[in-house]
Amino acid sequence: MAKLANDATRLLEAIGYQLIVTLEYCHDLVEGQTLWLEVFGDVTVSKSVQVEVKNFMEDLTDGHINFWNTLKNWMSPKFKQDKYSELILLTTQAYGATAELRHWNQLTVGERLTLLDNVLTYSEARLAASANKASKAVQTQRFVMADERRNVLLDIIEKVKIVSGEPGLEVRAEEAKSRYGKGLDPSKRGDYFEALLGYLIEPCLSKEGWKITYDDFDLKIATLFSRYGRNSRKFPVVEKSVFENVDVSDYSNRLFVKKLHEIEYAEIVPTAILEHMLTVHTISNEFKRFAVEKVDVDNYKQDQLKRHRSIRSAQVKLCSRKPQQDWCFESQIFFDTRRGETVDGLPAFDNTSVDFRNGIWHMLADDEDEDNDEKLHWRLW
Repeated sequence: MAKLANDATRLLEAIGYQLIVTLEYCHDLVEGQTLWLEVFGDVTVSKSVQVEVKNFMEDLTDGHINFWNTLKNWMSPKFKQDKYSELILLTTQAYGATAELRHWNQLTVGERLTLLDNVLTYSEARLAASANKASKAVQTQRFVMADERRNVLLDIIEKVKIVSGEPGLEVRAEEAKSRYGKGLDPSKRGDYFEALLGYLIEPCLSKEGWKITYDDFDLKIATLFSRYGRNSRKFPVVEKSVFENVDVSDYSNRLFVKKLHEIEYAEIVPTAILEHMLTVHTISNEFKRFAVEKVDVDNYKQDQLKRHRSIRSAQVKLCSRKPQQDWCFESQIFFDTRRGETVDGLPAFDNTSVDFRNGIWHMLADDEDEDNDEKLHWRLW
């Protein structure tokens, strides 16, 4: 499809890029510091640094609007530059072939001022020769170099640092996943990264001021590591939306489904199928990143089967004293009661989900041993 006239892809890429840079500076916070996003500038760290982020493809030349507009913003009376030790222009732009700006970080304040003067002089000469109106870039240069703002300019350019030729969006994102994903399961680094980016957006929705403190970020990382870290003891969470497109009719002939129809409990079948799928997925996919061995799952299944047979044996005796027409109803009550029981935990985790435990039962109900003895029943006869 052709792009629309109002295609906003570049804008979204710029926002994404700024969030990744923000994430990097969040990791650099020290205790007591606060980071602001789009409050005092693109990215601001209290008592430290203010960063303007530019995600552009074209070269960074001496007269480029990005550089001069950044200086103008820092010279605003509302900007308290005295609060920062560094003012950084971080850009994906590489220096142009003849750009004197490439030497900026090594120049003295006096040399930086001379460079800026030379750029404006050159711009004015080109403008006079062309007889055109002053471009926005030239207007910005005039504003920055105005005599009445010279003292402010000198204070600003002393702190300015240019970080150019930075990686593009995709490369920077992959590097961030690798750099901040240490100690995580490699297959979950993407989920961890997306969760962190979502966390950066959240303050603008729920708090007054788009700010992130060291303590808040520290707690968020700890929370996410408990979920995505290697050998985490937090039971894996599987989004049920993963199974939305599964055709449940494919399960109609499965033994565990037939056993629910056997007690005339058809309304519970969709839930049982979902629990079965979730548990199979958890064992075959999620457990790969934990210290969970096959023997651990097998032992858990056997313990569940032994307990179920014991409880069912007692209920069968009670049910046998009731009229046969009530046996299905009593079996349904037995099924519901069992599902409401406290979950026995797997040894590898601090908790085990109800859906997983229930799915184990359905897996057991779906099994037959060598003598065609079905391992788990819900019927009480």
